[in-house]
Amino acid sequence: MGMGTEKIMFPELWLPSNLEEARDIAIRVTPHFGWAAGTTLLRTQWEMGTAPMPRHLISLGQIPDLDTFLEESDRFRIGAFSKLKACADNEVVRNVFPLIGQAIDQISAPSIRNLATLGGNVASGVGDSIPALLVYGGSLQWMTEAGLIEKGLADWLEEWRLGKRDAHEFLTGIYVQIPDSESVANGRMIYFYRKIGRREAFTPSLVTIAFHGKLSKSGEWISLAMAAGGGSGTAMRLTHSENFVRRYPAKELSLTKLTEQIQAEFVTYSDAFASETYRKQTAANLFASELWKELR
Repeated sequence: MGMGTEKIMFPELWLPSNLEEARDIAIRVTPHFGWAAGTTLLRTQWEMGTAPMPRHLISLGQIPDLDTFLEESDRFRIGAFSKLKACADNEVVRNVFPLIGQAIDQISAPSIRNLATLGGNVASGVGDSIPALLVYGGSLQWMTEAGLIEKGLADWLEEWRLGKRDAHEFLTGIYVQIPDSESVANGRMIYFYRKIGRREAFTPSLVTIAFHGKLSKSGEWISLAMAAGGGSGTAMRLTHSENFVRRYPAKELSLTKLTEQIQAEFVTYSDAFASETYRKQTAANLFASELWKELR
């Protein structure tokens, strides 16, 4: 989104009371605006100089129902303005989507989780919750100039990667698929989330991974999903690695070949703290180590 070239010290604050009003304000002040939720990430970016302060700041905190949880027939909706702590403490999240809770528990410090929102973590494009949401078949609801629309999280991340994000759109809700209770009862669940960072809080992760799968009693994969991300890189589903795992019964899976497959597929980056090769190797070794523990 456009911010202008001059340095802004104090943006003009807008407090819309509903989604349509927020959209109309954005159209009126475009391109010099920014959306605000908990603003924990924004404030860090402004202070570090990695993002300019906009002329106009549109806060969505006054809009009702953006912080609610709703269980539908086959999926669960988390309001984009739900605080991270509220998400982690939610009974459905803890019992049905434990990887989301595990990911949130490793985001920054408790004081930040009391203010930061799940929507803000996702809309950043690099949040540590994203790999967990990906393996649960996450999708995103956006308010656009044409009204409310829904996009698959993986599809939106690809748009982000290609620089096609529309600054007028703002996130209103996150959906995750509720696992089928019958298939869960008739099989064995294997899931894990791991984050490697330079320290526990306040710095971007080096690598984050998530795995969610179901094994039949005979050791065949009923379903599985793998995702990896970390740092300022865009998280991704590892669909080719998933297909590789599906080709073998669990006891016959070659973890050595799996690590090679993951390193070939995972798209990441190098910076001053870690090379692209290191991130690839770390992600691959994390998957192999956790699967070895589960399948031995």
